[in-house]
Amino acid sequence: MKEHEISREDAMAKALKLLSGAKTVFLATNGSHGHPNLRAMAPVKTEGVNTLWFSTSRGSSKVDELAHSDKAVVYGYSPRNMSEFRLWGSVEVLDDAGSRELVWAEALREHFPEGVNDPNLLVLRFSAVSGMYMAKDGKSGVFEA
Repeated sequence: MKEHEISREDAMAKALKLLSGAKTVFLATNGSHGHPNLRAMAPVKTEGVNTLWFSTSRGSSKVDELAHSDKAVVYGYSPRNMSEFRLWGSVEVLDDAGSRELVWAEALREHFPEGVNDPNLLVLRFSAVSGMYMAKDGKSGVFEA
């Protein structure tokens, strides 16, 4: 291992710790204009660094972008300790009752007034294949998710 590298296990653990404390992460999709499209998202449920669940609106541009390419990146940053993580993977757009119930929280009612059965509510399931963590001292590590 090089001096600036941390182990895969340590990188994954540190990325998970950062993700667990994040209220907001950034999701990048392949934009229809040929460039990445980045937006802030609140993960409503996580399963380690492997699977992240988000809610979105049926009319969102990311739904159209994901129909053309399911590849995506999730990025998180902690200004407190100046560390970051990236997760590379794919996103599946889900439109079923079980997925909506899995992510539903009353806080979503502001955006989806009809509740868990609101016809505009869709679920995004991000499945990571790999990731990276970088500390403020420049030490980093990559890992398989």
